[in-house]
Amino acid sequence: MLSYECLSGNPLHIRYNVGALLQEHVGTVQEERIGELLKGEESSLVSGTIRLTHTNRGVAVGGEGTADVLMTCMRCLEEYVEHVHFLIEDQVHPEPGFAHRRGAEGFEEDGDVRIRADGSLDLGEIIRQHIVLHLPLKPLCRTDCPGIEEFSPDG
Repeated sequence: MLSYECLSGNPLHIRYNVGALLQEHVGTVQEERIGELLKGEESSLVSGTIRLTHTNRGVAVGGEGTADVLMTCMRCLEEYVEHVHFLIEDQVHPEPGFAHRRGAEGFEEDGDVRIRADGSLDLGEIIRQHIVLHLPLKPLCRTDCPGIEEFSPDG
């Protein structure tokens, strides 16, 4: 299970090589199961599928999945597990130096996930970002949570 705190780091270690995909025709698709890309104990953290499509400017990343995230209820401050369903729709471009070698200039330097010069892509970071995007803004352990119970010194 992922904790909300660990999602501020990079808990999912998936470095995927898209170099071979980029050598194929535009429109070529590769589909992978997220759990199979994760190693060891991490394989049970996230489930779903990811689809990589070669585009004329890089790789389109799509898919969907689920993750269980340990959250803190904003009313009672108790921890609970939020079952998060997330969708991924992203476009990833090569790093500027790599893009220039492939003749695709004009990409902006904005700190987004990029395809590195060695053809690797940090899919774990893309998945982490989309899980965070789908977390509830006001986490509640249940809709009728009464909040923190007042303590009476009289017993």
